[in-house]
Amino acid sequence: MKATDADARLAAALVGSWQLVRWTIGYPGTDRVTEPFGPKPEGLLLYTADGYMSAAMQKRGRPRLSHADVRSVTDAEKAAAFGSYLNYSGRWHVAGGCVIHEVECSMNPNLIGTRQVRRAALAGSTLELTAEELLERAGRMRVHRIDWRRATSRD
Repeated sequence: MKATDADARLAAALVGSWQLVRWTIGYPGTDRVTEPFGPKPEGLLLYTADGYMSAAMQKRGRPRLSHADVRSVTDAEKAAAFGSYLNYSGRWHVAGGCVIHEVECSMNPNLIGTRQVRRAALAGSTLELTAEELLERAGRMRVHRIDWRRATSRD
């Protein structure tokens, strides 16, 4: 797909740092909406001008592990830590009004080598990314909506 002028403008506007505001998942055909990391998740999304990106999201107030050495904690602690955090990175580009993440590294090994396609809506300092996800159960889908705001300097 050939990049349009609108795609080039969107790509230029995305470069920088974004802080997570909200992540919801809706289930079409129902009123069900979930917040995987609760009502006030934390996260950082980075887009570099040379085509790399990194996304990290977590539940606010994650408990610390019982030991500094992660190899010394129980499998249950590891599972809880894994379930309350998401991270991946790789290359990115814009096409057709979508930002496409080409995942190269991820805490979840099943994401490595995938293309994460997000419809992007940018308004001032806010960015809304949406994505449809086909569930493994045949014929069921859910829609992710991830809201970000432009990160500001701590100066």
